[in-house]
Amino acid sequence: MATRYASGRREGVTDALAAALAAYESGPFAERERVALRYADRMYDDHHRVDDALFESVRAEFGDDGALELTWVIAEFIALGKVIHVMRLPYGAGG
Repeated sequence: MATRYASGRREGVTDALAAALAAYESGPFAERERVALRYADRMYDDHHRVDDALFESVRAEFGDDGALELTWVIAEFIALGKVIHVMRLPYGAGG
């Protein structure tokens, strides 16, 4: 975690908060954050599991424009992670 969350640390993300992401449903997150994390988790794991109920909860929390923006940002980071992995690129070193 030392290098992986360097940008988060600069923004005040603690080790405890980063560790809580693994259990976001019961972690110290607001419902809006849990919805975004659930959505990101499903998009990453299997985008076919983003059912109507989940997407409607995203739209309810973020509105149509926010849902589009959130979807786009999640997709960009998923793609970036895949590129970093397959290209064997170092990431986060030096913060």
